[in-house]
Amino acid sequence: MRIPGLPIGATDTTKFIRTLGKTLQLDETLMERVIQEEEDYVYSYLAQSIGVVSWKRFAVVGDANMAVGITRYLANDFSFTLVLVIISEPIFRQSDKDHILAQIQDLEYAVPPKVVFTADQYEINQTLREEEEEITFLIGSSNEQEIALEKGIQFLLASFPMSERLIFNRTYAGYRGSLTFTEDLYDNL
Repeated sequence: MRIPGLPIGATDTTKFIRTLGKTLQLDETLMERVIQEEEDYVYSYLAQSIGVVSWKRFAVVGDANMAVGITRYLANDFSFTLVLVIISEPIFRQSDKDHILAQIQDLEYAVPPKVVFTADQYEINQTLREEEEEITFLIGSSNEQEIALEKGIQFLLASFPMSERLIFNRTYAGYRGSLTFTEDLYDNL
């Protein structure tokens, strides 16, 4: 079984659990009860936070798993506007690129963003500098922080490499990991 990107938030985590449950032949009643409890928990917090950043226009830079997960979470669970996604790891096979593009374009509540594949930091910086659509919030690694300062936009350090942050036991994956991500998003407003 191939999992498309890091499941972040209720939409993708529920889809992941149902797929896994079917594959492992788990008790469907128990699985659905757990899903309902976790969704209720997460949505009770998210309902309080949605309007504050809904007008932001996002760009995401990161490896494929993180970029897909964050993009899908922002679009599907928050209905945010994503302008640009840069996959910052070398992806050589066209079939892998097509798979990543399919995940980014299959959004429930948003127009798919422009997607660029490049591992070259100079090209990443140029792409961010030259993007014609306005970006007001950049989510990326320590490498992109300078561009955010240069453009005067808000920035969240959420992908690797991270030189300003030490992480031992923290995740953005899953239901409750999405709450951690949302807290970090709001801390950078």
